[in-house]
Amino acid sequence: MTTSRLPSASPDHDPTAPETVAGASKVVGWGLALWGGVQIAGAVLERKPLASAIVQAAAAEWGAGRIGIAWSDPLAPMPGWAAIGRRVGRGAALGAAAAGLVIATSLAMRSATAAWIGPSGGLLVLGLFASILAAVRDELLLRGIVLRATRGLLPTWVSLLVCGAAAAAARFGIDGQPATSLAAEALRGIALATLWTRDRGAWMAFAANTSWMWILGAVVHGGFIDARFVTEPDGGAATVAVLAAVAVAAWASIRRRHS
Repeated sequence: MTTSRLPSASPDHDPTAPETVAGASKVVGWGLALWGGVQIAGAVLERKPLASAIVQAAAAEWGAGRIGIAWSDPLAPMPGWAAIGRRVGRGAALGAAAAGLVIATSLAMRSATAAWIGPSGGLLVLGLFASILAAVRDELLLRGIVLRATRGLLPTWVSLLVCGAAAAAARFGIDGQPATSLAAEALRGIALATLWTRDRGAWMAFAANTSWMWILGAVVHGGFIDARFVTEPDGGAATVAVLAAVAVAAWASIRRRHS
């Protein structure tokens, strides 16, 4: 999605070069400006959530292109649509599996109840579109920029932890959420950043994030079933437990690979 034809805001012209401290500072500054911009857009368009999501995703895509953040490995040949589709499919399956585990664990712990109500096409389509836009924004700004800024300055496994911290900080800044929600967001950030590292790009992480948000959003809140959670799944005990297992396993695998 990003393109190298745009004028570059990157501190260097090599999208794979290790960062310098000065270059990383520029990337971080650019990222903070972009994040601030999307929050302003969200506030201005508060009563038009879909328009807000479109503007935020477009701003993230444009800004990521200016910093040289690529959806695919810049050293590999440009992938075809079939290859991208396979990466998207794997990512979506991983996100759906994690979301399914959260739902099943919540039901087993009796912290949720669910009733079948049948598919609601309009709600599912709208929810999927909103999830896609939110995933574009979050993957490019909360994972792509952090990994870009820390490349070569920090070990990869440390960069994953920084991605988790950035995700939690962004969530706190938006919602002022309780500790469990912040912990869940940090763990989810680590897991998604691991997909970036393994995939050498955004496609798998983007798809995993989209399917996670869609299933725990539109699908279980009227799209297919009506689920009632004691604590909403973005910060419930089941979510933290599932994401902790996923994030720890993913982080440990990356640390072993790069140690």
